[in-house]
Amino acid sequence: MAKRRDVPTRNEVTERVETSKKDMEEKELDLDKIATDVETVRETLDKLDLGGTQEGAEQLETSIKGAEDVTEEVFDKEDEDLERIQEGNKEFEGDLDERRDTSDSDLGKVSDTSSKIETKETINELVKAKEAVLRDIDFLKEQIERVSDARQKSDEIQNKHQARVHSGKGVR
Repeated sequence: MAKRRDVPTRNEVTERVETSKKDMEEKELDLDKIATDVETVRETLDKLDLGGTQEGAEQLETSIKGAEDVTEEVFDKEDEDLERIQEGNKEFEGDLDERRDTSDSDLGKVSDTSSKIETKETINELVKAKEAVLRDIDFLKEQIERVSDARQKSDEIQNKHQARVHSGKGVR
């Protein structure tokens, strides 16, 4: 009998792709909020007149810079969380690619077998087997594309937010 390892259902694959995409999008929104907070804190510091006393101005500036630093730390933590999600997504993409390769191999084996068969009824059943494998290959290709597109989009958004947070540091 054929070796059927622990293989996921199509529904499980689709759910995993959707969950991964949703998790990345949620982290992207978090990064956007935090990056906006960093920019707002920086703008506030730039707008301050610091016209009170020297001690008061120093304390105010130190506090605002502290707020910026804390917000950047929060950003970096969330950014690392997104990196982990993206890495898991990339591993899953690799797993799907391996599954597609296995299905391609199975298709070749069924095709080889078909060429050796003489019985019309057997050939008809092998044609059904080929069609089943082709449907699986198409499904896996589609899911690989979806998971890859989601990760690439997430990478682009992440890079934009990183630039917002880290390019404004030390400009003053």
